[in-house]
Amino acid sequence: MKSIRNQIKATVAVVAFSSMASLINAPNADAASFELDWRGDKGYSAKGQFSYDDNLLGSIVTKEQLTNFGISFFNPQGTLLQTFNYDFPQSDSSFNFNFDPVTKTVLQTGSFDATNGFDLGIDFATDVTGLDFYTYLNAEQGLPTAKIFLKDDLSPEVCNTYPDCRLDLGGKLTATAIPEPGAIFGLLVLSLMNRVVKKKPAST
Repeated sequence: MKSIRNQIKATVAVVAFSSMASLINAPNADAASFELDWRGDKGYSAKGQFSYDDNLLGSIVTKEQLTNFGISFFNPQGTLLQTFNYDFPQSDSSFNFNFDPVTKTVLQTGSFDATNGFDLGIDFATDVTGLDFYTYLNAEQGLPTAKIFLKDDLSPEVCNTYPDCRLDLGGKLTATAIPEPGAIFGLLVLSLMNRVVKKKPAST
């Protein structure tokens, strides 16, 4: 009887593992999605999401490879200030975004218009109102390394009361992978099967 139960457990485990593998490798696995998070030194924050074709693994993902991108900004009390949802391609926009899919890192060590920096938020090509969120460095202005700025105007980055002339600055924009639906379902299947095989057999 014990041998039969062991065989059943082994069969269930193989079926569960195969189901998970099949779901993970389903066609919708071609899209990679990530959540974005940022918090500045003064408590302002940003949350967003972006997606791209994960066949690009190994090369830097730029705005040309994105399939969607959205980001929202909040004040220190958590009140929504502004949301940007971009349509692609962005041929006439100052939008700049660069992501390393190997290290899962948003590139942010360069200035706003560099391939290792970003420029999100306000679109200089069509609008000069709203929030601007970008990386900036300028050794002559006392910024030898890039910082993230959140601004609501077009004034210079450094002022007489720097850094208090900005909504916020500093912090790091991070990206966290969003599990694919197939992977999530597969893990649920494994969890359910594990609970089933752990149940004690009915008394005879």
